Amino acid sequence: MSFPDQIDKLVAKLTELTEKDKVDWQETASLNTYLARVDRFIVTINKGGSEVYGGYSFQILDHTGRAVDGALATFNDRPASVQNWERLRNLHDIARRRALNSEKVVSDLLASLDKIA
Repeated sequence: MSFPDQIDKLVAKLTELTEKDKVDWQETASLNTYLARVDRFIVTINKGGSEVYGGYSFQILDHTGRAVDGALATFNDRPASVQNWERLRNLHDIARRRALNSEKVVSDLLASLDKIA
């Protein structure tokens, strides 16, 4: 089953803006969960389960922290499910990289290795 239209558009827009470095993702106390504050809302992306086939959940929270909508994607043989899983996996991956500032970390590590050589 595909995501509802509004959730589909939201995941696409968040992915696009995150890739353009316009959405600020942060770590949470929960491992593999990242959040972004957008206006008066919070969105979270979470990975659960195994490394390869784990599921992803996406939630929209209102200003009180109440979950008002979201989506879940697990890996299975149905094409729509695989597509949803891949889209949330991609959003989770770029949110994680932004939250952990991985681009700077890799750059700093390369600079450190250059000093050794």
